[in-house]
Amino acid sequence: MQRNPKEPAPDQDPVSHVDLEQSSEEVLEYWTEERMAEARPREVKLPEPGPGPAAQD
Repeated sequence: MQRNPKEPAPDQDPVSHVDLEQSSEEVLEYWTEERMAEARPREVKLPEPGPGPAAQD
């Protein structure tokens, strides 16, 4: 089965990292009122909670 390209492989870190090439001013210029109005939050999927640490006697 083909996996979703947005999902990390099982051996990859699920946290993304981006090196920005734009200055702060360029980023602020990009986000016009129209773009802000059309923007939608990214869906974040948190991992299922696993078992807690093993209790030690």
